[in-house]
Amino acid sequence: MTQPSNLPFFRYAAKGLNVVRWLIMVFVFGLLCYALFAAVSAVIPVKAEQLSAEEARPYELYLLKSGPHTDFLLKARTDVHDWRLDFPYANNANPDTSLTWLAIGWGDKNFYLNTPTWADLTVSTAVAAATGLGTAGIHASYYYGIPNDRPIVQLQLTRNQYMRLCSYISRSLIADADGKRIMLQPLLAGVNFDHDRYYDAHGRYSMIHTCNTWINNGLKASGQKACLWTGFAEGLFYQYGH
Repeated sequence: MTQPSNLPFFRYAAKGLNVVRWLIMVFVFGLLCYALFAAVSAVIPVKAEQLSAEEARPYELYLLKSGPHTDFLLKARTDVHDWRLDFPYANNANPDTSLTWLAIGWGDKNFYLNTPTWADLTVSTAVAAATGLGTAGIHASYYYGIPNDRPIVQLQLTRNQYMRLCSYISRSLIADADGKRIMLQPLLAGVNFDHDRYYDAHGRYSMIHTCNTWINNGLKASGQKACLWTGFAEGLFYQYGH
C-alpha cells in the first residue's frame, strides 16, 4: 500500500510530466508550422523589376551556395564600389592582391567565430543562433575566379540595380569612429583562413532571419527575382531553376 505521505510527490511528478509532454507537443507543432511556412513562402516568387530591352546590364555577380549557406559573389572592384576598401587585402593571412572576386555573406557572429567546422557546433551556439540571442557578422572571402565546385547562379544587373545592392550590403556593415569596417578576429585558432575574414555587422540571426533571408532581401532591394520569404538556400536556387 502506498504511504499517504508519498501521494503529493506522485501528484506533482504527474503534473510535471504532463507539462513536459505539452511543451514537447508545442515545440513539434511549432517546427511543423515553420517547415510549412518555409516551404510555401519559398516557392512563391517575387518577380524581378521590369527593364526595357535596351537597358544595359553590365554588372555581373553570382549566388554562391556552400552547404546550407549562400553568398553574393561580386567583383572586388567596379566603378560603382571598391570592396577592397571595406575588406582590405592586408587583413588576410595571405594578402594576395590578385584575387579579383569577393564572396560576401551574413550570419550569426558566434557561429562564425567559434564554429570552424560543423563538428564544432555546440548546443548553446545553435540555440542562440536559432532564437536571435546573438549578434551578426559578415564573412568576406576573396577568390581568384568563379568557383566550379558548388551550385552557382549568374545574375546581370543594371548600374542602378548594382548600386542598390552595394548600398544594401554596406548598410549591413558596422564601422568604427574612423569609418573603417570592424574586423572581428584576426584568425581562428587552428584554422587557416588565407583569404577571408569576419567583420562586425548589424542585425541578429534567427530562424526568421537567416543568412539566406539576408541574401533574399538583397535580391529584392536590387530588383531581382526572389522568394516571398526563405530561410534556406534551396528556396533561392529554386527560384532560379536550380
